[in-house]
Amino acid sequence: MINLDYEFDDKYTGTTFNIDAGITNPETGAVTDPTTTEISIKDPNGDLDVNGISFTKDGTGDYHYSYTIPAIDGQYNGRAKLTSAAGKITIKTFGFWAEASI
Repeated sequence: MINLDYEFDDKYTGTTFNIDAGITNPETGAVTDPTTTEISIKDPNGDLDVNGISFTKDGTGDYHYSYTIPAIDGQYNGRAKLTSAAGKITIKTFGFWAEASI
């Protein structure tokens, strides 16, 4: 299971958006590491700004990715994709709005 955690406050272009991922075995609830981690983010124009980049591992089952928001106002959408040792693929989607600061 993937639990994504990120700030829900205002996002501004040119700032960093931090995404934390906690991974557990859905059958046992034990913290575990996937074989692969990937994150992809589309900008408001629908262009892939991040494509298949690996999360940074902070500890067993604990990962993060820091994304610098480009100077494009609008809705950003992304997905986290993990592959288990057994080859099972799990995908979680997320989205956020960003605009130039006032």
